[in-house]
Amino acid sequence: MYLALIGLPILGSIISGFFGRKIGVSGSQLITCTSVITTTILAILAFIEVGLNKNPVKIHLFRWIDAEYLNVSWAFNFDSLTVSMLIPVLIISSLVHVYSIGYMSHDPHNQRFFSYLSLFTFMMIILVTGDNFLVMFVGWEGVGVCSYLLVSFWFTRIAANQSSLAAFFTNRVGDCVLTVGMFAIIWSFGNVDYTTVFSLSPFYSESVIFFVGICLLIGAMAKSSQVGLHVWLPMAMEGFFSRALFKFHYMREHLIKMSWSSIYWWEEFLPPLNFGKIQELRQSAGNRENFSGSSETTREKLNMDDKFRWWLIGFSEGDGTFIINIDGYLEFRVTQSSTDAQVLFYIKKQLGFGSVSIQSKENKTHNFRVRNKIGIENLINIFNGNIITKAKKTQFKLWLEAFNSKYKTNIQYIEPKLNVTLYNAWLSGFTDAEGRFTCSVLTSKDGKNIVTVRYIIPQKDDIDFSKQVASILKGYITHLKDYNGYNTIVNFSNLNTIIKYIDTYPLKTKKLISYKRWLKVYSLVKNKKHFSIEGLTLIRFISKLINKQY
Repeated sequence: MYLALIGLPILGSIISGFFGRKIGVSGSQLITCTSVITTTILAILAFIEVGLNKNPVKIHLFRWIDAEYLNVSWAFNFDSLTVSMLIPVLIISSLVHVYSIGYMSHDPHNQRFFSYLSLFTFMMIILVTGDNFLVMFVGWEGVGVCSYLLVSFWFTRIAANQSSLAAFFTNRVGDCVLTVGMFAIIWSFGNVDYTTVFSLSPFYSESVIFFVGICLLIGAMAKSSQVGLHVWLPMAMEGFFSRALFKFHYMREHLIKMSWSSIYWWEEFLPPLNFGKIQELRQSAGNRENFSGSSETTREKLNMDDKFRWWLIGFSEGDGTFIINIDGYLEFRVTQSSTDAQVLFYIKKQLGFGSVSIQSKENKTHNFRVRNKIGIENLINIFNGNIITKAKKTQFKLWLEAFNSKYKTNIQYIEPKLNVTLYNAWLSGFTDAEGRFTCSVLTSKDGKNIVTVRYIIPQKDDIDFSKQVASILKGYITHLKDYNGYNTIVNFSNLNTIIKYIDTYPLKTKKLISYKRWLKVYSLVKNKKHFSIEGLTLIRFISKLINKQY
């Protein structure tokens, strides 16, 4: 029973991690949850046998280190303290496993996540049940590694990577001190067994005991995020502590209040443009199509707010494509750099259908794709009558005609009569796709430094669209001969309008990082800091970082 208690979680982790594609998402969830729940039941039985009946159990597996001056065994001890600690550890772990089934239901990497969870549980059991300091240290470090893996699970997010590295390195500080304490134990006691150390400690110098105790305490402080070594926990949790803290569970379950820069924006509520009712669409399992990459999923009814809907339309008009293959096969695709792939998972989460997969490892790009009939029909209801740019209107109309021809339907094309407005999130989505935030420092002939801060929206061969944007943002239009396009440029004196707009409808891609750096330059110039040497140096430095890759 006791070996099963230790081994079941790692067995579930191995099966889910190495054979996840064979057993599928449901199989992975079932195996890992069953193994952890079974372990919890065994822990309760162990508590009855050991804790209540006072029958401690010790399991010796094999010798680990067999030296003249040091002998260490792989051994586990189940006494009253151990079984008492196992109960909360395993009950909480079981609840997390079960809760994660629903919480991670739309994530394409469920098997990996549940493998990490079970591995974390296994390492906690090793930590609690180890019979000596060295076995305990294995569990200790294993918990640290699993924490890193879980915090950085969505590794395409810079915020998650930063949080995981902060957790990893902060814990290493405590672990180094803990290691010093363990060496002190070996040097003083010549052994790392709990029984030997605890029985001899009353006969040793108080200074030695104090030094060892302080080392163990600092190690525990780092792991439990106590004062002084606490900085990693708020970042890993990514709660609403301040605008500078991160939000790990991002955009899978909540409305977006942040993006790649990990800086929060409180949403102000402007009257949303009435979008009309979206008809309920039927769902058929037979219409699902599987292909390489993450699985494509559907759900019965679209239930999204207007902010996301308009943002998606604007973003798709910039980076989306309505594709008709040679054989008449239809596809909707949005392509992004792999460093910004999380926004594609966000779109998939909000829509409830489609798939996200690697498009090109060489070019480091991901794409979001919808290829089944039900998903395309959902998208038609979203885009029909609501597209603003000329090129996308033409592309969508041909796409709709091809859909009617392929599936023998008669969905009428609605001629869009919309203009760009500041009262929905369309321009936010289009800015995420095409917008640019620029800053430059130039030196005139007379030696004066001139700082230009601009917001630019490019558009090819659509002067009407550029005029609309220039009108509402108080900008001007320049013609680009090299590709017959137009730039709508908003200069420093008129930037307040777009800044207020983005405060209301935040960006959702890594472009928010560029925006925040650009906004810092805007603030410095607004406060006349560019007239000082220090301020100008800071502006030059930030300007070089505005559009850097992350």
